[in-house]
Amino acid sequence: MEPLFIEGQLKFPKFDFNSKTGVLKIIGRSIPENPVKLYDPIISWVHNYVESEPENITLSVYLEYLNTHSTECFLILLKRIVDYSNISTKKAKIVWYFDEYDEDMLALGKDFSSLVDFPFEYKELADV
Repeated sequence: MEPLFIEGQLKFPKFDFNSKTGVLKIIGRSIPENPVKLYDPIISWVHNYVESEPENITLSVYLEYLNTHSTECFLILLKRIVDYSNISTKKAKIVWYFDEYDEDMLALGKDFSSLVDFPFEYKELADV
């Protein structure tokens, strides 16, 4: 399966999904005017990827901000990965990065973890 790479811009994050290593990275902010148009092909890629039964999946997320509509799409993406982990013997891991003083993004990660009923690993990034 081909990797997925979408360069981030001001209104949407970078998506760097490596199908060979199983490392899926989302970095930036997600405030597109039409999040469904942005996330549908990404969710479709993830769906096809989990159908290929990869050995491991690590979703690595570092978001500065996520608007309400992006949150709905992002939740669908998370559920797809968690569902794969729950129905297979393969391993999935979600790593949620947040800035040192950004309690809102840490809380959002914890909310997502609770909503999908899956433990996240949290990593604080020190302000450089």
